[in-house]
Amino acid sequence: MQNKNALQALFVANTISGFAQGISMIGIPWYFVDVLNKPSEFAYIYSVVTLVSMIWSLYAGTLNDRYDRKYLFVFENIIGACILFIVSGWAYYTNSTPIEMLILVFASIFFLYNIHYPALYAFVQEISEPKHYNKLTSYLEIQGQLTSALAGGMAAIMLNGYSGKPLLTLFNYDIVLPFTFEAWPLKSIFLLNAIAFVIALLTVNSIKYKAVAVRKIEKAPVFKQLATGFSFLQQHKLLLLFGVVSLFVFATTMMLTFVLMPNYTKNVLNASANTFALGELYFALGSIGAGLVAIIIFGRNPVLGNILLAVLSGSAFIVLSFNKSEFIFYIAIALLGLGNAGSRIMRITYLLQHVPNSVVGRTQSIYSLANYINRFLFIQLFALPFFVNNVDWAFVICSIWCLIAAILLLIYYNRLQNLNISTNH
Repeated sequence: MQNKNALQALFVANTISGFAQGISMIGIPWYFVDVLNKPSEFAYIYSVVTLVSMIWSLYAGTLNDRYDRKYLFVFENIIGACILFIVSGWAYYTNSTPIEMLILVFASIFFLYNIHYPALYAFVQEISEPKHYNKLTSYLEIQGQLTSALAGGMAAIMLNGYSGKPLLTLFNYDIVLPFTFEAWPLKSIFLLNAIAFVIALLTVNSIKYKAVAVRKIEKAPVFKQLATGFSFLQQHKLLLLFGVVSLFVFATTMMLTFVLMPNYTKNVLNASANTFALGELYFALGSIGAGLVAIIIFGRNPVLGNILLAVLSGSAFIVLSFNKSEFIFYIAIALLGLGNAGSRIMRITYLLQHVPNSVVGRTQSIYSLANYINRFLFIQLFALPFFVNNVDWAFVICSIWCLIAAILLLIYYNRLQNLNISTNH
């Protein structure tokens, strides 16, 4: 494999920065809900940030095709470190963490995601051979889910502290840590995350590589760059269809994680926070399993993989719509984790095989725009009192959305399978 050392360093840097981002992005929503008791305010903030991301994601894609992807990662980590150092420094100086500072951290990291993930996959495409795309995207997804699960656990322990009681019960076994831990204030967590960003940027900056994919650096004005991305997808409408529709599963599972699951576990299952935490764990385990499924079963047929995983996700949502059993809940959540991560791996693999490296950033930004619109509409819909009080119907809608994705991909299956676009231009 070419650029093996560069890829290994990229994975290390991605793990470190992902851990820092994950702790902040998981800790801040928890802080709004559990400490400030302002869940509706956070829902409004999340909605506004998502709305702004619709515009920002388009511009972020042009940066991906205009600049060196390695230095985009360096820039991203510098920005993240600076913001977290400033916020933590202010909090230490004033001995308070205003809501405005929390919003700044959350929004900044959210916006950095729009640079990070398109640049990550474009960089992998640039420095690796096509035969390794499926394996590398699978590894990235497994690494991302493991990092997310660890970040979630660390965020919970840091914010709550740990007194030696069982963290959770897994398969009737109490998980107990061999130490106690005092709760950390947010300012200390932000300082730790800022240091992690610095370590990540030093790791990325050390990467040396030789490009494998042919890439033409785009120097045109922003609007002309965007027009080029739209023009490419207009010429290849099947890629536009696949790129947008294959995100339907991801959009619905994001609603599950951020909007539906807390309400479902509390008001339908009448369960404790332990059940919610276990649900997140099983979702992560399913996501990790998706990497193996993607490599072994669907490695050579990502379109079929997306169809079957969309059906699997739709079926799991239907089960949740009438289920009141915690055991079935865990199974359904694990399957949704598998469906979400598996479809993401298959999607990225297919796009890397068919989209030239010179326009991959702009096409990803267009797909992201469609995804943000999708998620924004779902947020508004599921915030209505009817769906708050009848979460089962929200699951039905998520199921229908997944099945629509499967049907559309099935209709165009043969054409997608036979699509042949050179990526060497």
